Amino acid sequence: MSLEVYYYQIISYMVVLLVFPPCRSPLLSVYADMSVTCKWFMIHPLLQEYYDPNQSMLELVFAPAEEWISCSDTEIIDATMKELAKLFPNEISADQSKAKILKYHVVKTPRSVYKTVPDCEPCRPLRKSPIEGFYLAGDYTKQKYWASMEGAVLSGKLCAQAIVKLSCIENIQDYDSLIAREQRRLAEAVIR
Repeated sequence: MSLEVYYYQIISYMVVLLVFPPCRSPLLSVYADMSVTCKWFMIHPLLQEYYDPNQSMLELVFAPAEEWISCSDTEIIDATMKELAKLFPNEISADQSKAKILKYHVVKTPRSVYKTVPDCEPCRPLRKSPIEGFYLAGDYTKQKYWASMEGAVLSGKLCAQAIVKLSCIENIQDYDSLIAREQRRLAEAVIR
């Protein structure tokens, strides 16, 4: 197996990667990005109908949601608006006298995110398994986030770095200079 990385160098190795699928608010995720209008919709032809330069789109995840799964959509929206009003009192009020919901869709997926309980952190597996060449990636692995998209992305990044580092040590013997060179290249690309 080979991996093409950094300046199109080919690194050969035998690796298997297995991928499974302080908060201001007790209800809303600390990872919710509430500050950005979804400008990507403007450029993607299938999503242009959702784009409005004067409005924002917001997606929130309640997790774990066992207490919410049996609630009606209206109850969930009302609770959400109350929490948002606490977080953003100048922009949002629970009665929608400021920002207004024009459209919403509540999706309920039971057991889609695991519940974090005390003392579960030691049970999360590391990226590199005891089996040589066998790696794990996913939000369930040991990394700084709980079950989330951020956790999955970070886990994948850390796993890829571990694989590349192992390959570089075995084949190139100069991992740190390779990373520094790539970081300089990326910084130069941003400046241009």
